[in-house]
Amino acid sequence: MNQKSDHLLAACDSNGRSTSRWPAAISWMLLDWAASAFSTISITLLVAYVEKIVFADNAWGVPGGVVWAWTLATAMLASALVAPVLAAWADRHCSHKQVLFASVLVGSSACLFLGIAPPEARLWIALLIGLGTVAFDMAAIFTGSLLPSMTSGDGADRLSAAGFAAGYAGGAIALVAATAIVTAHDALGLSTAGALRVAFVLVGIWWLAFSLPAACVQFGSVLTGSTQASSGSGQPRASTSVGELIAFARSLGAGGWHPLGTMLLGAVLVLGTVQTAISQFSSVALEEFHLDPPALVRLVLLVQLLAMPGAIAIGWISVRWSRQVALSICLTGWAAVLGLAFLVNSPGHLMALAILLALVLGGVQSVLRTSVAVLAPAGRFGTTFGLMQVGTKLAGFAASLIFGAVYAASGHPRGGLVMLLVQLLAGWWILSRANRER
Repeated sequence: MNQKSDHLLAACDSNGRSTSRWPAAISWMLLDWAASAFSTISITLLVAYVEKIVFADNAWGVPGGVVWAWTLATAMLASALVAPVLAAWADRHCSHKQVLFASVLVGSSACLFLGIAPPEARLWIALLIGLGTVAFDMAAIFTGSLLPSMTSGDGADRLSAAGFAAGYAGGAIALVAATAIVTAHDALGLSTAGALRVAFVLVGIWWLAFSLPAACVQFGSVLTGSTQASSGSGQPRASTSVGELIAFARSLGAGGWHPLGTMLLGAVLVLGTVQTAISQFSSVALEEFHLDPPALVRLVLLVQLLAMPGAIAIGWISVRWSRQVALSICLTGWAAVLGLAFLVNSPGHLMALAILLALVLGGVQSVLRTSVAVLAPAGRFGTTFGLMQVGTKLAGFAASLIFGAVYAASGHPRGGLVMLLVQLLAGWWILSRANRER
């Protein structure tokens, strides 16, 4: 495939025919648009539902915020176990899109069942939250694994940034619609809990509906036929998905640590920090500043609206200067967010912190997604993103577990943020080393 940025507009299908890339690019961006509805609902209405309604009375002997942190930690561990095997299987069978839509179906179904389950079904609710979170993670893997088959170079930076921008826009609109249902619960003849459950159903339908266009397009060249027998680096494929995964992991350390391996290690530490921080900031806002759900929604909407131009700006910086410069800007912003989080003592300070977070939120994820995509060897896109996901979730699992333990011991959720700052700085150092190796 051509390495120029016009990959966004033109590519070849498996038979070598030129096809328009705009339908594929738009459908690919809609995957981010669709899935972000689950993400925004999770850190606003869903966390409020768990902490203020389902576990408001410390039903399991700990605050609802602790249940939320440990539920997410369990989901991250499950993602870490499932992701690499599923990704290797998708590579072996060239079934990235099929596995993507299976993940979307499972995740959207989990949202629908959250709308059906009564608040008293605490265990089922926790399980459904975990299932939806794992499905969201799997969808992210296979959305990312489609990127290198569509474009490369500057085009990858632009498309990845545009996808995250679309995600923030879609997540914001879905959150506004869901919040409108909760706000109008009296007029609709619903309790607050009932309106929240209807909102979860809406998110499930949104996620599924906006993912469907991607089922109707060709996402670029794939390895088929005899090329499946090769790894893209000249090595034969293993006979099983687990063997394929182990062989690829070993290849990253053969003859010295591979730049992709260093990049993956740094990326997983940073992304594990980012994902944990995003999920726990809502808990901090609810517990430390006693924000009600509408105030939390307004705060998240502000973040979503600012993150959209922020992601596009970081993509522009990646193309204009370099990914390393863009990544340094993002990581500096994230370090400032985590450091300043200990100093905020008013809702106004919290708002200022949210603005800073928004400006670097999508940028760091977009740059890292592109950095890994351009290093991924042909035929191992799914395995590469699967390894990144398993590392991210293991890092996030450890961070969430420690966060919940510190919260349970101290009674103050803000104390767990120090571990996130340490993990972020470690990931930054490793990414700097990866860029020097390249």
